[in-house]
This record gives sequence, structure tokens and C-alpha cells, in this order.
Amino acid sequence: MLVLSGLVRYNYAGRQIPTSTGTIFVVSACFAVRTTMILCGLTDERTQPVLPYLLLAVGSSLAGLIDDIYGSHVERGLAGHLKAFIEQGKVTTGLFKAVLIWFLAAVSVSASADTKPLSALVSDATLISLSANFMNLLDLRPARSGKAFLISFMLLLVGDCRSFSPLVPAGFVGAVLAGIGDELNEKSMMGDAGANPLGAVLGYWVVLRSSPIVKTSVLLLLIGVHIYSERRSLSITIDANPVLRFIDLLGRSRKS
Repeated sequence: MLVLSGLVRYNYAGRQIPTSTGTIFVVSACFAVRTTMILCGLTDERTQPVLPYLLLAVGSSLAGLIDDIYGSHVERGLAGHLKAFIEQGKVTTGLFKAVLIWFLAAVSVSASADTKPLSALVSDATLISLSANFMNLLDLRPARSGKAFLISFMLLLVGDCRSFSPLVPAGFVGAVLAGIGDELNEKSMMGDAGANPLGAVLGYWVVLRSSPIVKTSVLLLLIGVHIYSERRSLSITIDANPVLRFIDLLGRSRKS
């Protein structure tokens, strides 16, 4: 269906393959989460954050899909999109996506908690939106974002395995595992439509269940990574680190 609709892009190796398969991740994850709630008899009151979670995931995927379809990719990074707006008054699809995901994150945070100070709301929404964009920054090699998501999920689950907060991310774990084989064999790309919701649900999980100190640390780390990526290539950095390079190449059909 993606090929027939024209959603085919060149990957890092110059091969034309279907992109935006992340839309399938979102649909299947939403179906899996809702089905699990019904089968396990979980009420909406007990799983209050689920609806904001899913709205954030679907909205960030749609924002990513718009960028996948209409983005020119001439402007690079958040700084590039902001520069185009400030100097030319141009609203790029990348800037539109960033603003929309931040807005969705703010709405989701507001819907999942009691009244928060404005500063905390802004901080939490920024953490979620930067987390969404971080996965997008990684999505330059086969399954890199998927692997980062799975590793992050396991680390977060260690510290929070008794609440319902991992329910939605767990749905995405199943979707990623189902589709990661095609990515590793360079048969498809998740695109922004997949990378953005993966990062968004992880960021939302951190916001829901972490202490202020942890949230501040994660936010500063994400800001640092984004500043670093404006100046240097994350792919070169990953290739230069033996551990990161091993994880990056794990399972890939092409090793260069």
C-alpha cells in the first residue's frame, strides 16, 4: 500500500524502499492496547493515562507522516527549521511537526494529572517533544530507532513494572518486534511517522512516573544531544564507539 501511494524513499545506501511503516506500528499498538484492556477487564479509571498516551502517539505519528510526505529535508535540525522561519518567514513541515508534537504533549500532560505549575507543564511537554525528535535523529540507519526504543523500554521497565504506565509502550514493543526484521533487511523504513511516536511514548512515560530530579536530568541530556547533533553527526559518533557500533550493526543484512 505504501508503494502504491508513492511513499518510497532512498535509504542511506541509495536503495528505494517503502517508508512511513511507523503508521502500521501505531495502528497495531493501539489495537493491542485496547484489546489487552478488554481481555484483562481493565477499566478506564484504573488506566487513566492510556487515552492521552494513545492520542499523543497517533498525533505525533500523523505529524511525522506529514513531514514524510511533504518535507523537503533542505533544512536540517531544529536550528535549520527555526532559521528558515526567522529569516524567511517559512513554516517548514519540520517546524510544524515540532510545534504540533509539543502542543500534543502539553495536552496529554494536562489530561493525565491534576493542575500543574506552568513551568512544570512547559518542561514536561518539552521533554516529550525532544524525546520524539531524538528518535527521529537516530532514524538514519536500519532499525536504529527500533533498537534504541527496545533498550530504553527495558531500562524504564526495571524502575516501573507495577503500574499501568508501560501498557502503551508495551504495545509498541510488539509492533516494533513484528516489523524490525523488514527494517534490518532494508525492505522498509519506519520514517518520522514511526520514530516520533516511539520517542513520544517513552518521554511521556518518564514524565508520568519519574521524580523531578530524573525528569530534569533526562531533559538536560536530550537538550545536550540535540545541541551536539547540530554540530556533529550522530552516525559518525556511533560508528566510532565499539559498543554502539556493535548494537547498530546487530542483525543488519548490510554491515557498512
